Amino acid sequence: IRKLLFMKNPTKSVIVANDIVGLGKVALSTALPILSACQIEVIPLPTVLLSSHTGGFENISITKLNQATTGFLTQWNTINFSVDGLMTGYFNSQEQLHQIAEFAKQRKLARFVDPIMADNGRLYAGYQQDFVTAMQQFCQNADVITPNITEACLLADVPYLGEDYTRKDIEELLLRLKKFHNKHVILTGVSFKAGQIGLAHFNQQSGSVTYHMSKAYPHHFFGTGDLLCAVLGAGYFHGLSLDKTAEVALDFIDKTLQLTLELKRDLKLGLCYEPYLLDLAIQMKHLKEEKE
Repeated sequence: IRKLLFMKNPTKSVIVANDIVGLGKVALSTALPILSACQIEVIPLPTVLLSSHTGGFENISITKLNQATTGFLTQWNTINFSVDGLMTGYFNSQEQLHQIAEFAKQRKLARFVDPIMADNGRLYAGYQQDFVTAMQQFCQNADVITPNITEACLLADVPYLGEDYTRKDIEELLLRLKKFHNKHVILTGVSFKAGQIGLAHFNQQSGSVTYHMSKAYPHHFFGTGDLLCAVLGAGYFHGLSLDKTAEVALDFIDKTLQLTLELKRDLKLGLCYEPYLLDLAIQMKHLKEEKE
């Protein structure tokens, strides 16, 4: 019976281009287990190798993988393998962006883009305006983009909204992103009142904006955005409702944050999501069954 079910609804295969870390459980290091639990086969394309993430650690070993990116894609261009889409996160260089964009174009891959480049009103270290321009080009015609508010403002070429904004401000920002012709824009880190944070989802086809909110904790966690994007990406490539998937993702993240705090360990070591992977798998399975 299980074999028949798999044949009817096989696992999707997705290339995930992102940085990979040792300590800290972010980016590709998180995407692998989360997507696998959601029945997505991950084909990793590491963009940078780090001994840990860059938040609060010292003496970080960083290995740039520009040459490796070229090598991966050169080999993959000679192999006829099945892949359903591409998810992207952190890039070290514009060269990597251009190479992966060209590969996706040749393979006609659906693209789920997290345009990682900025937060809290400023670009990350090492990025300049020319990278913003390259990311604007990269986001054109992507199926889904998931910017935070800073990244969305940079993509839209408008001033940073700051922390005091209204629903009208958010919806005007989303409308400015229509020029990228994405099927879905998911704006992350949206908060209208203390103690609450979530996302705004703009559906290009319907023109609707929906909001999904969860509890905000007075702590800085590393990797929550990676969890969110992994679950949302799984939902998208399975053809599920992104609004329903968002609710599953936020529930999963909230349980993870609660447990992480209860364990009282150093937060920079990463989120303790492993005990809830089975719950996540079951909830995603239910969404897939509803779709059928």
